[in-house]
Parts: sequence; structure tokens; C-alpha cells
Amino acid sequence: MRVTMTNDRTKSYFDDIVMRASRASIVRREPWSDASPNCCHANVEAFVRASAEYQIVCGWLVGNGRWLMPHSVVRHTLSGQLVDITPDPSGSAFPFVEHRGTEADFVVLRQGREGGWLYPPLAAISE
Repeated sequence: MRVTMTNDRTKSYFDDIVMRASRASIVRREPWSDASPNCCHANVEAFVRASAEYQIVCGWLVGNGRWLMPHSVVRHTLSGQLVDITPDPSGSAFPFVEHRGTEADFVVLRQGREGGWLYPPLAAISE
């Protein structure tokens, strides 16, 4: 029995994320004093409201090449530098792959995946 993981467009999207992860960098972390751990999306929205020279950048942290975690950071508009303002008490350091698409698409793609997920799923690998 074949397990259908997702539609072709979504599969192509995540194939691209995994491929780009091998060249992705770890974003410099500078925790913002008003930010909370595990609240990256809300943190960057509040930070950008308070700091007009930054913009929101959505994407994915990639662990071990296949564990994808939706994440948001900020970009300084003049320098182009990415900064991760969300504190991480664990000290983890994963490459960040920027989302290519609209913010609305990112919201849909991250649904049900907030804690991270394995891509492709083991069922898809064993076929």
C-alpha cells in the first residue's frame, strides 16, 4: 500500500528545502530581551513592529538534513544580515533555509509541523 505524503507541489517545495539545507548557514543568534523561547513567529512580528529597519524572514531550521522545523528570523534591511532574535536555552545551531513564496503559503505549509517533522517521512523512504 502506497502512502500519499502530500501533493506534488508541496513535495517539490520540501525537496527544495532539503536540497538547499546542505548549503545553508546557521543564522547568528542575538536574543531580543522581549522575546520568548519557542515563540519565534510572534517574536519577529513584535520586533519588526518596534524596529522599522528590519523585516520578517520565514523559513526552516534543518536538523540532520531531514528534520524540518518552521522558524522565523529578521533581516536588517540595509545590510541584508539575518539575525535570530528568539532565545534558545538549549543552544542548538541548525542551518536556516529561507522560505520562497508568500507569507500566506508559509502559514499553510507550517500547519501541523510547528514542532518539526521528518521529511520525507519514513513511510515514503521505505517504498
